[in-house]
Amino acid sequence: MTVRYQGGYSLIEMIVAMALAIGSLAAVSSLVGFSIGVNGTLLNSARLNEELGNVYALIIADLRRTGYSGNTVAMVSDPDANLSPFRDSISVSEYPGETAQSCLVFSYDSNDNGMLDQASPNEHFGYRLLDGTVEIRRNSLDCTSNGWEDLTDSNVVRVTSLRFSINQTVQQGISSTSVTVFLSGELSANAKLSKIYHTVVVVRNYAS
Repeated sequence: MTVRYQGGYSLIEMIVAMALAIGSLAAVSSLVGFSIGVNGTLLNSARLNEELGNVYALIIADLRRTGYSGNTVAMVSDPDANLSPFRDSISVSEYPGETAQSCLVFSYDSNDNGMLDQASPNEHFGYRLLDGTVEIRRNSLDCTSNGWEDLTDSNVVRVTSLRFSINQTVQQGISSTSVTVFLSGELSANAKLSKIYHTVVVVRNYAS
């Protein structure tokens, strides 16, 4: 009678196999964790770019219209008799206690009627920094007044800087106005994620 023994793994082989399995699981877990971390960072970065980028684009687009009047034809044909009500409307200052030159106010003819409308909605516009938030001007309020409206959410983004500077140049007897805009901010939940925007806007409709 022949006795057959069923082959199996030795203790050493089982230990080696278990070690390899545990190593594989650890590698997979590490890869999954890394992927989740990368995706989270990308999502947070995208959120920061969207929040700050939209505000930045709004400021630039609004600023380009500064000084525009629907009465341009009459102003060009007889400028002395048709002075623009939107001239000299742009100025820079700040809310008390905030960074210097962190508030910009201006006006333009948003409804194209050639008049500076004072009734709500009026044609006085502006942006400022207050407590880490970008605010938009409402109801002809000046830079030192309360009552402006928040544009950014401080729970999402903390605006670290907003600065404006007005530049006047004269070339071949023709004066031009430009405004330098600097905006920076960081994600409120992760200060390591930050963004900076900086540009010079030529205000073509503006006359001073």
